[in-house]
Amino acid sequence: MALTGRYCMKCGGRLSHESRPSLCARCRQLNGVGSDHAPNFGPDFWHTDQMRDVFATRDMGEILRAYRYHPTHGHRPLSQETLSRWLGTVTQSQLSRIESGRNKVDTLEKLIHYAQALKMPEDLLWFKFPESFADRNLKPASGVIPLPGGPLVPAASLHLGSELANSLLGTLDRYSATDNLAGPQSLVNIVPEQLRFIDELVATARGKDRVRLLWAGSRYAEFAGWIYQDTGSLHSAMQISSAALDYARESEDASLSSYVLMRRSNIATDAGRPELALKLADEALAESGKLSPRQRAVALRQRAHAHALLGNADACTRALEEAHECAGSEIVDDNDIAQYCTPEYIEMEAAHCWIELGQAQKAIDALQRGLSTWPSEFRRDLGLGLARLAVAYAAGEQVEHSIDVAGHALQIARETGSFRTEKQLARIPSILVAHGATDEARQFDLWVKSLRK
Repeated sequence: MALTGRYCMKCGGRLSHESRPSLCARCRQLNGVGSDHAPNFGPDFWHTDQMRDVFATRDMGEILRAYRYHPTHGHRPLSQETLSRWLGTVTQSQLSRIESGRNKVDTLEKLIHYAQALKMPEDLLWFKFPESFADRNLKPASGVIPLPGGPLVPAASLHLGSELANSLLGTLDRYSATDNLAGPQSLVNIVPEQLRFIDELVATARGKDRVRLLWAGSRYAEFAGWIYQDTGSLHSAMQISSAALDYARESEDASLSSYVLMRRSNIATDAGRPELALKLADEALAESGKLSPRQRAVALRQRAHAHALLGNADACTRALEEAHECAGSEIVDDNDIAQYCTPEYIEMEAAHCWIELGQAQKAIDALQRGLSTWPSEFRRDLGLGLARLAVAYAAGEQVEHSIDVAGHALQIARETGSFRTEKQLARIPSILVAHGATDEARQFDLWVKSLRK
């Protein structure tokens, strides 16, 4: 009778049918899976013909690859993520380049570090450890690199993570400018890739570098959520903004956490979930004492949106009044993430609330004032403002004005691919039908549908 069970590749113990790894839990633990340090596999691991042959190549990349594919690890090779964690000085992508030969490990200090990190036997190595090297800390403890017979050189790489984070944040500013002009389509594949790069950096960063990278990761994830939101991928937007919140909380930045909660609330309003939107907006305002006035304003604006969708006119008005007052405060910190939230911005956002509450003329007045001085670099949001004005005109039975303004919004929507603008324009046909303008509604409905082709 044939055996149909599955057994551990190392100890031969029975595996459960649900177990995907080819090693049992005990052997996986002995193999160091989940640990930050490589286990000591012992002589039987290293002194095989295969390992002797690969050491003879004197190529650390070949050795690392043979190490990962050693039979001791079972059917599946040791992952690059695990090995890079054990090495402690490289990311998974860097390890991939080392194994492929694109990056060479050719300095004595790196060779010794890899040999020590993986506990390689000295008799297999083609280089020698200098006297007392094993007792030395290879990482400069005081921020300097001592050169033999020379001066103490500042360790420029000591805060590389912070420098990379600052560079990435500068790039994010340029992405934001592109988004404001051209919409999300050109960025929808780029920003998530940058976020994956930050994930790799965070995995090995420590101290202040890690905190700064966490902050950058939160900003990129929040922006990726915005990109997904404006392409209509609301589920993806909510998922990745959850990652942004995790980053912000790990960095222990209360104001950044509040901002991400506000953004999640905004996504919830677009998804037609006003109760969730209100809950998230209230969470964003929970620690108001740690927020700048403008951060309070943008969260209050979101609370007003949620109340408008729920039909709570009085609560909406109170939130807007408080937001307008906060937005008028001076900017104290040039790095304030919500410094764009001016009184004019709040007034434009209030128009969205007036539309939801059936107060078309108040919306028209606010939008006309705001659009007359709209900055040219915010073209995508100009389209959204025009779309809201067209909705307000339609609700106010000003059909000709609605069609005229909507035509301009349609053109910008075609150029930017903004889901939010399209969503506003899609409301107009049903409003026109309700006011008896069926021919205009039919024609406009065809225009809106042409955006999706």
